[in-house]
Amino acid sequence: MNEEKKNVSELRKGVLGTWLVASYGIAANAPIAVATLYFVGLAGLVGGAMPLTVILSYLIYATTLIVIYEWSKEIAASYGYVAMIKKGLGSSLASFTVGYGYIYQYLVAGTAGFGILGIASFIYLISPSIASSMPWLWAAIVIIVTIEITTIMWLGVKPGGLLNLIIGLISIGFLIVTSIVLIVGAKNSILPFTVIPVNNNWALVLTAMIFGVTTFGGATTPIGVAEEAKVPKSTLPKALLLTFGLLGVGLILNSYAQTIVYGINNMFNYANLPDPMIVIYSKYFNPAIVYLLIILVAFMFNSSALAFATSGSRMIFGMARDGVLYPKGFSKVNKYGVPGNAIILTGIVTGALSLISGYILGPLEASIFLITFGSFYVALGHLFAALGLIVRKVKVGKANIVKHVVIPIISIILYIAVIYFGTYPAPAFPLNIAVYAAWAILLIHIITYYVIKSRFPDRIKKFGDYSL
Repeated sequence: MNEEKKNVSELRKGVLGTWLVASYGIAANAPIAVATLYFVGLAGLVGGAMPLTVILSYLIYATTLIVIYEWSKEIAASYGYVAMIKKGLGSSLASFTVGYGYIYQYLVAGTAGFGILGIASFIYLISPSIASSMPWLWAAIVIIVTIEITTIMWLGVKPGGLLNLIIGLISIGFLIVTSIVLIVGAKNSILPFTVIPVNNNWALVLTAMIFGVTTFGGATTPIGVAEEAKVPKSTLPKALLLTFGLLGVGLILNSYAQTIVYGINNMFNYANLPDPMIVIYSKYFNPAIVYLLIILVAFMFNSSALAFATSGSRMIFGMARDGVLYPKGFSKVNKYGVPGNAIILTGIVTGALSLISGYILGPLEASIFLITFGSFYVALGHLFAALGLIVRKVKVGKANIVKHVVIPIISIILYIAVIYFGTYPAPAFPLNIAVYAAWAILLIHIITYYVIKSRFPDRIKKFGDYSL
């Protein structure tokens, strides 16, 4: 270990094998929750062509996965995107403003928006009467889930990984088995994999893919626990591929199963149902299977919050270890080998954010608002990671034209489109506020960077250099 790595806080090494690292990606994506809720939005855009859109979105998101996969063979750091962008572009400004911005995906969009508020919103959607009889229930759920995931994180990275793996594999297995049952009993057709259900409107399908790629969001989240993996630069790449493969099988199969049994020509109506997957499963399966579906969705939201919060706490830890923005105290590791103070801060921030936004907007609207805000930084982080990979590989003379140039360029184009169409025309109020706030905070990042640079030039110069 070189001189720069001496006397710095270290997470416990070699705790996670390939499956446990992958569990954080599976959990963050929460496939059964995605199938229950995200497919509603997709069906509203493309109707019976939803399976085609899911497959194309999967292939496009694969460009992002390949970029991170290539980086994972070089970088193993708790603040993954910070280190990738710094090594790729050699810019502390880019690594601070863009790489650190990914923390909003971890804490704002992932933990608070999708995970914690997702559970509360889902319960109200299942039974609207609960909202009127127990209007306080969502806040109680927020508090309970926040305390629970903070406690699990405090006890080490392995307990959370085991929980995520169990829930994740059961959920994917459930999706695959039930989808096969639905497909076997249906009148199957190739039409859902064509543009015929949308009158050959390719423009509509391609536009929907901008939303569709988020179906696989979270698949790269394991980079946050890279330092805690066994042989990180070998384990992490394998875990990323394992995660992506399992997610693809489960979600693509289920998108087709739901489409074919509900009716290709009825899928725009599907989008108007409050819980269409539950409606479908209630028709074709006995109540025990439906109850299991509901339980798995709730548990998967919980695991997603845990996975995103874990990576968020590692981002805080890594920043504090470099002496940038967060006090050194947040790089302190507890007896379980995890960043205890950073975990407590993560719990406080995400719990408070969930409660405040939920009180102002209501749990469902707040969830969508926070996801919209964080998604801006996801796109920005992926864009710069792809750009950095091109620059890095060309600079060292090891560029593979397909893997290190063509695929990253496709990824860059995708995320430029996501940022552009997410900003103009701006979505309706209050989501337009989320978009404007994201741009405003990016500007604050830049200002903050120069303030820190003027006070601690040596720290900011070395910021983002740490990697195993």
